[in-house]
Amino acid sequence: MQRHCCLVAVVACVCGLSAGADGQVSCQLEEAVNLTASDATAGDDFGRSMSVSGDTAVVGAHLDDDAGSNSGSAYVFVRSEGVWTEQQELTASDAAAFDRFGNSVSVSGNTAVVGAWRDDDAGSDSGSAYVFVRNGSVWTEHQKLTASDAGAVDFFGVSVSVSGNTAVVGAVHDDDAGSNSGSAYVFVRSGGVWTEQQKLTASDGEPRDEFGFSVSVSGDTAVVGARFDDDACPSVLNCSAGSAYVFVRNGEVWTEQQKLTASDAASFDSFGVSVAVSGNTAVVGAVFDADAGSNSGSAYVFVRSGSVWTEQQKLTASDAAAGDLFGISVADSGDTAVVGASKNCLQNPNCGSGSAYVFVRSGSVWTELRKLTAPDGAAGDEFGYSVSVSGDTAVVGAIGDVAGFPSGSAYVFRVADCNTNGIPDECDLANDYSADCNLNDIPDECELANGTILDCNTNEIPDECEPDCNGNSSADDCDIAAGASSDCNKNSNPDECDIADGTSLDVFRRGGDGIPDECQIMSFDSIDSNLRGHRGRGQRKRE
Repeated sequence: MQRHCCLVAVVACVCGLSAGADGQVSCQLEEAVNLTASDATAGDDFGRSMSVSGDTAVVGAHLDDDAGSNSGSAYVFVRSEGVWTEQQELTASDAAAFDRFGNSVSVSGNTAVVGAWRDDDAGSDSGSAYVFVRNGSVWTEHQKLTASDAGAVDFFGVSVSVSGNTAVVGAVHDDDAGSNSGSAYVFVRSGGVWTEQQKLTASDGEPRDEFGFSVSVSGDTAVVGARFDDDACPSVLNCSAGSAYVFVRNGEVWTEQQKLTASDAASFDSFGVSVAVSGNTAVVGAVFDADAGSNSGSAYVFVRSGSVWTEQQKLTASDAAAGDLFGISVADSGDTAVVGASKNCLQNPNCGSGSAYVFVRSGSVWTELRKLTAPDGAAGDEFGYSVSVSGDTAVVGAIGDVAGFPSGSAYVFRVADCNTNGIPDECDLANDYSADCNLNDIPDECELANGTILDCNTNEIPDECEPDCNGNSSADDCDIAAGASSDCNKNSNPDECDIADGTSLDVFRRGGDGIPDECQIMSFDSIDSNLRGHRGRGQRKRE
């Protein structure tokens, strides 16, 4: 089946599923949830950065002016019973004008890290990052992070990523290997205190590489982008093909595992402008790739086997066009990847409304699941400038979205395809391709496959959706098959339930004996002299 997506007025998109000679069926996907700041003002750039972890999302607004012009802020949103609400606005305890706090954000459980790349603690634009922790529903600033060798214009905090007790912060203009060669710093938390564990630099770092422009960490693996690296085109001055570096931790020591480059690298692709890693899968954006025209963009998926990374697939949009900037942002969660294309247009050339694309992996093949657009998309929104995904939840930033003024916004989508058939779960359910007997919006076959629901009789129907007359959380026919319940009359209903609901009588022996009377009569345990289905008054049991 082929899938086609388009924008409609009231929902995020409509996904038509081609059914060959039977024509086309379609389903309306759930409407995106729009997140905006409670104190939004024009020019905040809300949505500049984005991170989601489970039911928590953090959105950066680096041009917010609460503590002075462009001091910046970040907002935490939480989901409860499907409803997203703003939990708290985060600002730096020592906020100052032009710090641009919120240019980068990352959240992992109850920990959030926010970058302020133009903070001046160690000199103009040396940069910093702030760690916040949540206790109950309250977030507090836990610690401010700075580089041990911080210097002016290092731009420490231009990128951040956190995974559990490990955080990585990029310093894109650090000069260890020459002007703007770049670096990244790893911090670890122990006993509530964060300390710098190691400084990461490229083994072949050179001036202008901008190593650290993007960072991502997952457990003991970190990926760092160097968008202006020239290795793929050494004969071209400042070719900016780009690269990314994988680092792994053994104990407390990080080592460079491999350098990643695109198999078809070309000048000015800017491979490494965005990176994401989840387990043994990494996604790298190449925003200026020109496969479908100048600056159409692409993204590359790499997978690790043992200690070797190989390019698994190149991702491009099904409707790619020049100027889309596909790959300006990337996110990865298991077998799902989301790629932003902030200049993609709905109708007018170069309008910059933006979009994002969801890809899912089945085996080793990635397919485009759906295209995400804002329900109220308009020129200049730049929807897709930032993206994040956690499980089946994707959040997309639109920094130019207008809510009475260009303040920015974010949109939350459900992007599930649990059976990896290339069709969104909503469409599977709407078109009866999948069952959902417990009405939780998850196809039954997925819950059965991952063991979140039981199927004791292996009939592919969840036990909770089958008759359970005695309320013991086991299907009635399984009770009978296991001998936990009797079914003397063979009506597939436990005897105790027949008696309880009046289907069968149990008057033999005063007070009943728990055996339907008809079964005792059939077995000659009792005489039915009056043909009423139970032993007549005064009749004695035949010996």
